Amino acid sequence: MSSGIAHHGLTTTVDGRPHLVGACCSACATHVFPAQLTCPRCGSEMAEVALPASGAVWSCTVQRVRPKPPYRGPDEFEPFAVAYVDVGPVLVESRLAGRPVDEWRIGDPVRLVVDEAGADGDPSFVFVGGDA
Repeated sequence: MSSGIAHHGLTTTVDGRPHLVGACCSACATHVFPAQLTCPRCGSEMAEVALPASGAVWSCTVQRVRPKPPYRGPDEFEPFAVAYVDVGPVLVESRLAGRPVDEWRIGDPVRLVVDEAGADGDPSFVFVGGDA
């Protein structure tokens, strides 16, 4: 990150809290996730930024059919909630966790949780209920 904060892939830690690594355009202030080198809007250079660690469900659905490979879920498939989460400058697509899949609603507050030992050894992230 431009601030010297160490990160691995999609996530970073700021003041002991996990954050997603996005980017902000130096010319037009467009934000993106995941981070990229050039702005999709104007083509200018982008700088990495830590995105807010909490937000709200913007839209959600339930994945009730096992996704095709490269999906690496459990052998016995269980439906899971998927959402666009509004973290302020950008919407982030993510799984939701922490409550039954049919109980998620638009506007629900959520916070980021990072699993440092994801299925493939890389950190994975999910948003859970609550904004603290």
